[in-house]
Amino acid sequence: MKKNRVNSSLITNFYEKVESKELSEVFMMTFPIALIHKTIFSHAESFLKEKFDLLNSEVDVLASLYTHGGMLSPTQLYDLTIFSSGGMTKVLKKLQERGFIQRKEDAKDKRCMLVCLSQSGEEMIKKSLNEISKECSKYFEAFNDEERELFSALLKKILLNINKI
Repeated sequence: MKKNRVNSSLITNFYEKVESKELSEVFMMTFPIALIHKTIFSHAESFLKEKFDLLNSEVDVLASLYTHGGMLSPTQLYDLTIFSSGGMTKVLKKLQERGFIQRKEDAKDKRCMLVCLSQSGEEMIKKSLNEISKECSKYFEAFNDEERELFSALLKKILLNINKI
């Protein structure tokens, strides 16, 4: 599995530009978030493909189903994930072929087919989320317990604020 590292001279140069006021201070928060996302996303993608033969998009759908009661409409899934409706159709077809999801008619609306997490899909998502959590926890080893709690609280605060904007 390929290791993704952030170039330390890039980081040093970036912080020098911010500290010298050549760049806005807001970049001191947004740029690191972007780099962290890119690094962790890429690592997770390689890990999940190698260990479980799953793509991030497939894990995203399975995790959304798992955390939202095991059954959602395709529209709800689309709203919870970050890819196009055409992409969603492709992901759902692949997950159904692998037996991780099933399609069921919505009792409330016969025109709608709900996406349901199968038993094997639930087992796969639990196992893959557990393994990827262990794998990615090393990114946060620089924090002590108090810092980890603070960081989590600050991220939650940002996310809740995003919903207000």
